[in-house]
Amino acid sequence: MNFLTQQNEVASRLRLLTTNSDQLTLVKRWLNQSQQEIWSRYDWPWALDREIVQTVIDKTAGTVAVSLGATTVTGTDTAFGSADVNKFIQLSSNNDWYRITAVASTTSLTIEKAFTGTTALTTGTYTIRQFFYSTSSSAEKILSVHQTITPAFVRMVHYRDFDIFRPNPSSTGGPSVMVLFGQDSSNNWRFTPYPFPDAVLNLEVRIKETATDLSADTDTSVIPARWHSTVMIDGALYRGLEYLSVGNPSPQDSRAAEMRRNFYAGIRHMIAECEPDAGNHPVVMNRDAINVPFGPTLPDK
Repeated sequence: MNFLTQQNEVASRLRLLTTNSDQLTLVKRWLNQSQQEIWSRYDWPWALDREIVQTVIDKTAGTVAVSLGATTVTGTDTAFGSADVNKFIQLSSNNDWYRITAVASTTSLTIEKAFTGTTALTTGTYTIRQFFYSTSSSAEKILSVHQTITPAFVRMVHYRDFDIFRPNPSSTGGPSVMVLFGQDSSNNWRFTPYPFPDAVLNLEVRIKETATDLSADTDTSVIPARWHSTVMIDGALYRGLEYLSVGNPSPQDSRAAEMRRNFYAGIRHMIAECEPDAGNHPVVMNRDAINVPFGPTLPDK
């Protein structure tokens, strides 16, 4: 059932006109709200996908110089590039990490905060490291992360647990945990693997995709077709009936409540159909054949 057919179905059952632009806008919005709510209720099998996030090794070639209180780092035999923006740099005379905000050339970059070392650095070593990695824009939620080579499971931990663990910011190796850390400038999920990768690794990120609103009349919801004319329609109808009953108490109120119950019952039915059972089946046994007593042994009296 495409978007146009759904619009006509909802409009006819609510006695609205698709030729009225205002009413049609409401119908479209109710259908998209219905789809979004269904989407948010469960990690649906059809919503799952995977993508590869490739790690980046540290950059250390050449030497650098920076004055006290300055934000410009000058390199010699370095290969700074635009990809280094938003990475972090550590200079040999100071253990702090500074975020790189701009790269002017292969030998010049700008750091976010002024250099606060004890002395100016004239010919020092450095480490440029990528602390954060991002998913694509299609990822609504990160479900799990694996290394594709080992394949080792990279466990997601809460940032508070991570901070209590007091990780060594200089530790490198194969990542064993990851911490979600907000979103990047494009509103994509951002995470930190730890220890920080010392090699180029492919991290397989299992994601729940973002649901895209229906727009063109020919669009079809990613929700399986058998629920287009039932659950999705019910969700749009209950919203429409609630809208029509505002300021005008009538039988619409009870109809809206009934349709709302149908909608959520439909979602529960969808979840029941999608729940994996791992091949487990109940086994019925005659109680007389079971020798182990049920519960604790009680005294005779």
